[in-house]
Amino acid sequence: MSSGAKQHYVPAALIGGFGEAADHKRLREAVVCWRRRGWGVARETKAEAIGWRWGMYRLEKPAHGLDPDVVDSVWDVIEPGISGAVGRFEDGTDTAGEREWLVVYASMAGVRHPDFKWAINRWLAEWGKPGVRGDDVHRVRLEALENGLVPVSNWRILHSPPEAPRFTLNDRAWSYLLQLRRQARARRALYLPLNSRVAAVAWLGEGTGGFDHQVLRPNWVRWLNTVTWTPRRHSSSGTGTKPRP
Repeated sequence: MSSGAKQHYVPAALIGGFGEAADHKRLREAVVCWRRRGWGVARETKAEAIGWRWGMYRLEKPAHGLDPDVVDSVWDVIEPGISGAVGRFEDGTDTAGEREWLVVYASMAGVRHPDFKWAINRWLAEWGKPGVRGDDVHRVRLEALENGLVPVSNWRILHSPPEAPRFTLNDRAWSYLLQLRRQARARRALYLPLNSRVAAVAWLGEGTGGFDHQVLRPNWVRWLNTVTWTPRRHSSSGTGTKPRP
């Protein structure tokens, strides 16, 4: 939910799905192990204590009568439904409602991260256009979100079985996977870990033309975790959220 000055770019309830929560506690209060790339070992903390910055969506010069945290409140569309939607994907009982939630979540994940300003200004520079700053960053952020709310052709829900490692999460909440099929012509797929045992991947082109489920072999889970942890240029913090052992 919108949180005033402490604004998450990865939903705390999603982070909590990669840790352990007591039965009476919310996922945002789950204990997770997390690590920056420069650290030798992981540390324990609550999910709500990471993946945020002070006022990162707050408008500097809001119009008269406009809530300066209106951008942060946009994420409320998906955050209350995280636990239920992810749980049904994990159980294989997902319906059209959960699938719609996932499309919206994926679109929001793409524009929430602190790296968005750098990414959009790089793209504008490539097109010979001036960059954006201040409140214009948030305007473009919401425009990108609106343009991104288009269902991808194919979605697959990935399951890590008990004998396999658990999925891990990075501070962007998503990664690109290079498609290896010849017909894909080096297109990239979008990979989204949802909790320690379920993830989603989406791609354009030939495929299921909808949603399906697949249980992975342990080596595939290890490969996906390696992709999740692989350093990216201009990463804002280089954090990796790892499940407790």
